[in-house]
Amino acid sequence: MEVNTMINRKNIYLFGLFLMITALPLSKFMMSVAGIILALNWLIDPKVPQKFKTFFRNKAAVIIVSLYLLHVVGLLWTTDFDYALKDLRTKLPILALPVILSSSPALNRKQFHTLLLFFIAANLAGSFFSVHELVTKELTEIRKASIFISHIRFSLDICIAVFSGIYLVIRGAYPLYFRIVILVVIIWLAVFLTLIEAMTGLIILFAVSMAIILVWALICQNRTAKIAVLALLVAIPMVLFFYIYNIYRETLPKEPLNLATLDKFTENGNPYTVDTSNLVLENGYYVGIYIQEDELRDAWNARSKYDFDGNDSLGNELKYTLFRFLTSKGLRKDSRGLRQLSDKEVNAVEKGIADVDRMKESSVKTRIKVIFWEFQMYFKKNEFSGHSVTQRIEFWHASLRLIAKHFWFGVGTGDIKNAFAKEYDEMNSSLAPEVRWRSHNQYLSIFVAFGLAGFLIFLFVLFAPAYYSGMYKDYFYMVFMGVLLLSMLTEDTIESQAGVTFYAFFTSFFLFARSAPESLFRNNKETERFLDNKTRRNDEA
Repeated sequence: MEVNTMINRKNIYLFGLFLMITALPLSKFMMSVAGIILALNWLIDPKVPQKFKTFFRNKAAVIIVSLYLLHVVGLLWTTDFDYALKDLRTKLPILALPVILSSSPALNRKQFHTLLLFFIAANLAGSFFSVHELVTKELTEIRKASIFISHIRFSLDICIAVFSGIYLVIRGAYPLYFRIVILVVIIWLAVFLTLIEAMTGLIILFAVSMAIILVWALICQNRTAKIAVLALLVAIPMVLFFYIYNIYRETLPKEPLNLATLDKFTENGNPYTVDTSNLVLENGYYVGIYIQEDELRDAWNARSKYDFDGNDSLGNELKYTLFRFLTSKGLRKDSRGLRQLSDKEVNAVEKGIADVDRMKESSVKTRIKVIFWEFQMYFKKNEFSGHSVTQRIEFWHASLRLIAKHFWFGVGTGDIKNAFAKEYDEMNSSLAPEVRWRSHNQYLSIFVAFGLAGFLIFLFVLFAPAYYSGMYKDYFYMVFMGVLLLSMLTEDTIESQAGVTFYAFFTSFFLFARSAPESLFRNNKETERFLDNKTRRNDEA
């Protein structure tokens, strides 16, 4: 009876892991359900006292849980307990998952790889749902194609899926045809990141891939292969640089601007105006010249149900969207320019599309051009509200001001939202109220909340577990850490349910769930200490 109960409990544990790993890209609700299943299965075990002992003997697991305890300690100088308690609920996976996975029976290699296959399949399914959204709906923003979790969190999941797939193709114990299937899937997932213009995911995918190739080159014994790969590592960034530079050149002025030589009147004899405060560029053409607003208003209102003086579908002033769109085509902002727009292009302006290139299929090139335009608006007009890249500069500015004011211990667990709101007011920030967000940089967020002391603890939590668990050479964990650390530069990665579960689950899964670490380039060697720990843990569980 005890054996059957143990078997059933282990099966429930495996089911909980399966549900969690497939829910990560597909369902926040199922993430919670999976967490509850894993926790209840762990708590009803009569050997819970022994499991606690196993957990406390695992230094890496205790260190990870200390991040949650840091948030608890932060209550001591918090005034907004409602927000603090909400934050603690969101971060419960950091408390629960390291405890559960570090004290449960270790998975064998086949079980571990099978769960990774399910994770890859879940990301594949998520990409199909997103493509369905792209094909069947007229989305005003490409990021809305990710319907289950934020497109950035989804892109992080895809990065882990791609790198896991690479390992399974190279080192997995599968027949050739199955490896080819996995290879096709991971290529599709990489292509999918370009379709949804997931720049964060693409940059991380590129950077971690370069790091993996560099490691291989350094340990490769074949001198010719080593030199070839190192040359490739130099060539690829250079090609990428010139690709981006050529896109940048397309945004430069087509010809010098001489206001004195501009035509003064439209073909109808109406005077043009020049908006010298809006001399930004669209595809190399100046937005602020050749404007005849009265002509354009009449011509537009005759063709569209959207009022020229109203807003487009995205809530932006329609006339400025129209100005930019006409400019991107090299047309003047008058009745003649509008006549040259097709009905499809008029519809694009109504949707808030301000550049003719954005009408084409989603591409990384158009996304890069948008980023260059955002920096134009930032440097020439000091406008950044609603611009996903440049508004982060304002987020970071507010963060640094808060850090300077609360350097040693921060503002506390619950006061970070109010602290940012107050700081934006004191800065007279031009950010719209709805986008006055926190740091969008996890390192800065931790520093703001807990000061220098908490920031140092956070860095220790990030880097120490690999050393204490002996997993600093494990392929899966090190790839995950690369993805995680890079994502934290531009995102508050562990401040949302999807993000904190991503961190807590994969940290625990890659550190504690297996019977041995794995290497992509060398035969897997199980150290005596690692085996002793795992054997003892399995016996106690």
